[in-house]
Amino acid sequence: MRAAQDTREYRPDIDGLRAIAVLAVMVFHANDSILPGGFIGVDVFFVISGYLISKQIAADTARGSFSLLEFYRRRIRRIAPMMMVIVTATLLMSYLLMTPEDARNVAKSAVWSVASAANVYFWRELDTGYFANSSAEVPLLHLWSLGVEEQFYLVWPLLLTVGLRALSLRGVLCTAVPLAIGSFALASLIAPGDPSFAYYMLPTRMGELLLGALVGIASAIRKPHVPTMVARTAAVVGGLLVSVSLFLIDRNDPFPGWLALPPTLGATLVIVAGEAQAQPIRVLASRALVAIGRISYSAYLWHWPLFALFRYAYGEPDAIVSSTLLALTLVLSWVSFNYVERPTRRSTAAFRYVALRQFLLPAGAVLLSALLIVYAQKLTIPLWPSNYLVELERTRDVTRAAFTYEWICQRQRVSAEDLADRRCVVGSGGHGAPRTLIWGDSNAAHYVPMVREIAVEAGTQVRNIAVGSCPPLLMDAEAYVEARRLSDCRESAAVILKELDKYPLVVLSAAWSSYAVRDGNFLRDVAKTVHSLRELGHTVVVIGRAPVLASYDRRCLEKALRVPFKSCPNTAERLSDEVVRVNDWLRRLAESTPGVRYFDGNRWLCPDGWCGLQTANGLPRYFDSSHLTVAGAIELGREIVEDVGVPEAFSGLLEPTTNPTKISGGPLVSDCGRLAAGC
Repeated sequence: MRAAQDTREYRPDIDGLRAIAVLAVMVFHANDSILPGGFIGVDVFFVISGYLISKQIAADTARGSFSLLEFYRRRIRRIAPMMMVIVTATLLMSYLLMTPEDARNVAKSAVWSVASAANVYFWRELDTGYFANSSAEVPLLHLWSLGVEEQFYLVWPLLLTVGLRALSLRGVLCTAVPLAIGSFALASLIAPGDPSFAYYMLPTRMGELLLGALVGIASAIRKPHVPTMVARTAAVVGGLLVSVSLFLIDRNDPFPGWLALPPTLGATLVIVAGEAQAQPIRVLASRALVAIGRISYSAYLWHWPLFALFRYAYGEPDAIVSSTLLALTLVLSWVSFNYVERPTRRSTAAFRYVALRQFLLPAGAVLLSALLIVYAQKLTIPLWPSNYLVELERTRDVTRAAFTYEWICQRQRVSAEDLADRRCVVGSGGHGAPRTLIWGDSNAAHYVPMVREIAVEAGTQVRNIAVGSCPPLLMDAEAYVEARRLSDCRESAAVILKELDKYPLVVLSAAWSSYAVRDGNFLRDVAKTVHSLRELGHTVVVIGRAPVLASYDRRCLEKALRVPFKSCPNTAERLSDEVVRVNDWLRRLAESTPGVRYFDGNRWLCPDGWCGLQTANGLPRYFDSSHLTVAGAIELGREIVEDVGVPEAFSGLLEPTTNPTKISGGPLVSDCGRLAAGC
């Protein structure tokens, strides 16, 4: 093995590349419409990290001076102090601003973050993906990337040093290349079924770190001569790959996987060109970019909690607020760099002192604080004032979700017992077996109080059953539901289908438009389900999609108990075009199919196309942006009964039509795919 190259020379272009990466991430989190692929800045960071640490390990190993303790001493100095500052500040602000439950969740994520496993926590515990709107209010979510890097640091130094001692340089590179390719392939394979694992976990991200590592190893041990023209070409191609990725990749694409290759390969080519100091790379060494690059670690750590806490407290920031938060990020980052990062990095203390002072003691303090928040309630420690807790419970009681009521039978998985449970029957008319079933997902559950009022008026009974996130279809729903819910949907549908013949009248309700967005065939399958039910002899009522309120914050009232200057306006929202389109399609399906009826509660919820947010007596009408509260649904049912009695669509509650009508397919089956795409 040849003598190692000097790896301690300063590369200003690397700081410039860091600046591009962190600015991309910050702009994306401020407004993703400006830079749809800005999140790939994290992937660029992975490449840089793999390059720098591998170059240093390889050089020290070649000189025979590599020390695992020294490696971890440097990693602690680089990562731990600033991370502890961010976690501590976030814990404090979460306690001051958030509800106890939300503050506890932040505290749990803090514990995992200190243990270098934030990515594992968010994969296991976060029930939404990284790009979900609710994820934008999780203050420590960005620490998933530190978890990936820290886990890489635990494994890679050992593998690399052993490999360099046991194999030739070519052998190490030939081993690392298949590992990198395998990582990208694994991410592509896993992403459709478990997108959270693919996004958060080391096995599916390791390839990005290894791309940088390959360049670092080769540069440290046998730095090749790169012709000027080749270096310039690499710089241009690499820059274009990164730039194009920033604009052409977006949150809806399957990521990571092969789609992560263009930005990471681009960053790798830029680093290679920098090794030869190619002319285009000198742009990255400009004073402004280098200045931002030097504070990029602090900037990355600060920006996300600032945006997440603001979104939690006040909603989506406008352009002025976003600009202010970005400016505040840079100010805090400059302060942190000069008064936290720089002093701790310059420490010459031995490993045990660095580990104790910069990691173990701060980590212990953070863990104690976090665990206090997590277990305060169980230990009866009064972290929150009792009057606040009483007011919080009162506020929540009027906005409870439908599934929290025992007579509204929304389940994760339906059992045969659920379809025999008398608590799942609403209406009046004695204890005989109900002849009507309302079936669907949570959008069926929230209409049960409305149906109950209509059933009481009709003097009859209705059984209700709902399966969260599972559409009421007679065919497999694999294309329309998340992989983690598929088995529940299948098992529940099988149980329900066995009991359907007991119900001459079947009422279907679901978040129709949400499933249609997932796959253009959904509405076609809805039509097939309706036609099949008719052929089986059922009368069918299809309830249209409830309003979807883009800016509604269901927890505004409870947040206002803690968040200063927070107001909860009662401004009506316009009924969305998406809901109007899907409901119009459902109406036409019913009109074109004998024995099928359509009902749309939006006639009362959104008169003249505007949807009020409160009931007549001032209670919240909506539980969240697309579900009614029980109070709101009860008022809706009573208003309908007072206005029209039993609606014509529900006349089957009195006399269900049982004669089957043979349907050949219906005129709307062919165009439902177009409607799902937004026609």
